Amino acid sequence: MNGLLYPLAAALAWIALAYRLVRGLRQDRRDPSLYSVGAAFALLGIIFTVSTPAVWARIDRVVAIPNLSLLISQGCVIAFSGTIQCIIIFWTHPRPGGWRLARRRIAWVLVVLVAMTVLFTAAGRQDEHPTDAAATYAQDPVYAAYLGCYIAMVALGFTDIVRLCLPYARAAGRVWLSRGLRLTAAGAGLGLLYCVVRAATLVEGRLGTDPKRLEALVPIFAALGAMLVIVGLTLPSFGPRLSRVAAWHAQRRAYRRMYPLWEAVTVTVPEVVLDPPASPGRGILRHVDRRLRRRVVEIGDGLRQLRHQMSEPVAGRPQDAAAQILVAGLAHEAERRARFDASVAGGTAGETSRGDEPQRRARWDAWRAALPAIGLRSTTPAGAGARPTGSGVEHEDFSAEVRRLVAVARALRGSSIPAAEAADPADIGQIGSRT
Repeated sequence: MNGLLYPLAAALAWIALAYRLVRGLRQDRRDPSLYSVGAAFALLGIIFTVSTPAVWARIDRVVAIPNLSLLISQGCVIAFSGTIQCIIIFWTHPRPGGWRLARRRIAWVLVVLVAMTVLFTAAGRQDEHPTDAAATYAQDPVYAAYLGCYIAMVALGFTDIVRLCLPYARAAGRVWLSRGLRLTAAGAGLGLLYCVVRAATLVEGRLGTDPKRLEALVPIFAALGAMLVIVGLTLPSFGPRLSRVAAWHAQRRAYRRMYPLWEAVTVTVPEVVLDPPASPGRGILRHVDRRLRRRVVEIGDGLRQLRHQMSEPVAGRPQDAAAQILVAGLAHEAERRARFDASVAGGTAGETSRGDEPQRRARWDAWRAALPAIGLRSTTPAGAGARPTGSGVEHEDFSAEVRRLVAVARALRGSSIPAAEAADPADIGQIGSRT
């Protein structure tokens, strides 16, 4: 487990450090949080790089001091805990008071690191144990004192991190900062479980029982806790980018899902299309927000031109709205064809319109033929007009308008429109004469 989780946690820490430095140096080289958070990531990277069994053994062979990697990794854990406490203190306290509290934490870290170094040296030389050195030597009184100092300081540090993070997360005011603080607190909580396991190791060693009983839990709590802390510390930085990606995806999906309604309106009233493309597709990658708004505007403009064919404003259930739009579209097409044929017969139709009309009719006929069998009677009760469909931008809540139009588009393409008599293009004249 150490050989799998520790390299993964180390890689995540080094990646987070690189991301933080590249982004921070580009934005503000004088930002103190850039270097404090960078130091925390660097310490985590050292901890899990050194704790990886292959690296552990290589370091100890080079320096010829067995288990020196234990002192290096656990000393970095102490330093990391103090660094995180200082970061959170700077976030949550004004400058003079914050510096005073931070200096106390730093002093405690230095005292404990000196004590651990003295105890580690006094314990004498031991055999190499890259994966379970702490549990192996927990029965040694000097190692037990060393481990006790380590556990106490780490537990106090992680407790302080949880205590500082959670209250400030509730009052942070920034969504991603609040989430980051909660994730950091969760990582510190796993760190406390790591301390519990290490304390059990110490107790088992002093009682003469098996101190390795819970050793398999150590890499799980340590690595997963560190990963949560890494994500928590970087979340305020890259979280807003995730929001933008999510918004882009939602807008692109709405744009695609709105296509059946947009097609139904623009095939009937093609003049509302602001910039007719050669092939009006459903997928987009760039300028998604602008193109979504344009689609909503075009649908609204088209429906306004169909409004005189509707007995009720487009409102109510999406199925009813879809049925009304189809009825109005069929009636509008019948009127449009009758007007054009009359203008041709009277010799008033222009050459441009004569050339474009066959293509327009062919497109409309192809769209109509592709529709499922649908009813031509709207089932919207009289007086059910909750609100008319406009251009979309007239409404205060654009997102709500997009959701409503997507629902209508889904109903338009689906088979849930109230069924009456199916119509075919031959019925268009009769429909037009009834409106």
